[in-house]
Amino acid sequence: MRLSYYCKSCSRKNFVRVKSNNRFDLQMEKGDEIKRNCDLCGTHGITHINRLDAEPNRMALIIALSLGVVLTGFVFYFGWIASITFLLPIWFYFDQQKRATDFNKIKVPRK
Repeated sequence: MRLSYYCKSCSRKNFVRVKSNNRFDLQMEKGDEIKRNCDLCGTHGITHINRLDAEPNRMALIIALSLGVVLTGFVFYFGWIASITFLLPIWFYFDQQKRATDFNKIKVPRK
């Protein structure tokens, strides 16, 4: 799951790396606001944690898909049921979607 926000001056999407699964954990870790620099224009800004949007991590999905293909080939070579290993990337995709949706549903009250 990646967290993104838009720069106020150039309207470009920037990303934040955190390990929190919800906004309350993020608030405990970083506080109410996050100080960030824009990657394009370099503007210093403060972003409230309610302005962060979660989206699924595509790189993790690609890794899960490649692992599923390798495991499917391995299992198919030995004659087992290969469709079970192909469900790994599908399960991972839906898990990422659910985590991002759950993060975006909950907002922290402003002080």
